[in-house]
Amino acid sequence: MTTPFANVTHVILDLDGTLINTEQLVDEVVSAVLHKRGDFTASRVRKAMEQVRGMRPGDGTRAVMDILGIRDVSVEALLAETSALLDERWDEVSMMPGARRLLDHLHARGVKTALATSTPADFLAKKMASHDGWVERLSAIATGDEVTNGKPSPDIFALAARRLGVDPSACVVLEDTPLGVRAAKAAGAFAIAIPSIHDDFAAYEDAGADQTIRSLYDLEPERWGLPPFADRVDVRCVASGNDRFPAFESVLPLRPIIRLGGPVVRGFGRGSSTLGIPTANLDVAPIKKESDALAPGIYFGWAGLRGDERREDVVAPMVMSIGWNPFFENARKTVEPWLLRDFGKDGDFYGRELRLAVLGYVRPEANFASLEALVERIHRDADVARGALATEQFERGKDDPYLKFLDEELSG
Repeated sequence: MTTPFANVTHVILDLDGTLINTEQLVDEVVSAVLHKRGDFTASRVRKAMEQVRGMRPGDGTRAVMDILGIRDVSVEALLAETSALLDERWDEVSMMPGARRLLDHLHARGVKTALATSTPADFLAKKMASHDGWVERLSAIATGDEVTNGKPSPDIFALAARRLGVDPSACVVLEDTPLGVRAAKAAGAFAIAIPSIHDDFAAYEDAGADQTIRSLYDLEPERWGLPPFADRVDVRCVASGNDRFPAFESVLPLRPIIRLGGPVVRGFGRGSSTLGIPTANLDVAPIKKESDALAPGIYFGWAGLRGDERREDVVAPMVMSIGWNPFFENARKTVEPWLLRDFGKDGDFYGRELRLAVLGYVRPEANFASLEALVERIHRDADVARGALATEQFERGKDDPYLKFLDEELSG
């Protein structure tokens, strides 16, 4: 396959926000420390942190203090305070959705890969202590304390390329921040942006990103002359009555599958009220760990709905949207499954327990020109889900004991 990027032979990966999900933990801890130093609004603190995302810890701390006008403590003291709190919680950090798949793929196909992180070497060891040693499988590592200038300067990526033994022009960098994209481009590498700033995608284009994708699930290595993934599955879609869509669509099986659940709660201005589609919203707060394992996008699987005094337990196919909600200033995800079954007058699920077995990924979140286009695409997503769940590979997921509440019987 010939592409404009056919000379790419090596990959350089950022760490925080690209491979591991540290951003929410760091934001939580740093925000708490900053609020002790002044009467700041949550929005002001969040925007200050977004401006420095991707910097080395010391550089970022200094910049945030300047932005917020904090003068009663030294950079070193504030950094030490946040570092001590973070050191107690690094074991909470999980991998980003699709990161393990990518790392395993690159390793199996012999693609030389480097880690280029603003994290100093001693922080890196602490941060990765609870992980299973995948860092040691990489071809090279470059840390923030090894270069004179941090991002957006090109030093870290130039060093990573040298350690790979190639010119930066032979490398594609995966980055989650505009500062990191600028650094990669300044080094002479190609840059794929996977935004961690959910409401400012233009910043990545301004930084010079060669491509912007919503998550690692959407990465197409073959576009860069690299070996393609081989795990996607083509499924025949249930006819939607719209011949603008192809008869087959590709879905990505999730390994492992993700199980999550809770009581059905009222939504946030979407679902039935806006789209005419009966979504059964879940509160994300109690299932944060499980929802963090899923990138924003559209998924499919099976749903188990607990019965009550009038109704029996039900297992039904479902298609699900998970994404960042402007209602929460893009600081929290919402989970909105649509059960693909006609419940008639029993379609009010509020308060009933809903369990989901998420089996596969359909597509990333997207912007639509009209409400009609959005509704059309959602119905297409339902068609894709029905087609996938009709195959033997995904159909057997409906027998998961978790969906039938059998785990309670086994544990009781």
